[in-house]
Amino acid sequence: MKMVKNIAIVACAASFMFANVSFHMGNNYSGLDAAEPTVATSYGVSYALNGTTSVGFDSTLGMLMSFNVGNASLRMGWVGDDPATAGADETSTSIGLGFTWWTGGDGFNTSISTNYDLVGTGADSDGNLSMVVGFGF
Repeated sequence: MKMVKNIAIVACAASFMFANVSFHMGNNYSGLDAAEPTVATSYGVSYALNGTTSVGFDSTLGMLMSFNVGNASLRMGWVGDDPATAGADETSTSIGLGFTWWTGGDGFNTSISTNYDLVGTGADSDGNLSMVVGFGF
């Protein structure tokens, strides 16, 4: 049984290792209703599972699943509760839409996109607008 488990782990790791990998960096604007919105920078990586679906991680939105339809993408994210914040439920989920304005390059693909995600934490929710530059292989 241990050998089957090891083969499954290696097969899963190899499928991600040879997948289409892309990295991104973005400027995030949240608290847009406030007098002074919050501006932050985020970084992340995505692995293409097929031509339209990817899974990845973003430093602001956490684990991300993205489903592409044309130049638009449906995004779903999840950030787990931080054990360091005892007593406070900091688990958040997000759902949003993205649009890729420009793509180019051969081999080292570059893209510029805009995303808007609705992030919910408990009963609270906030919007997150991000301008993203992506680099893929």
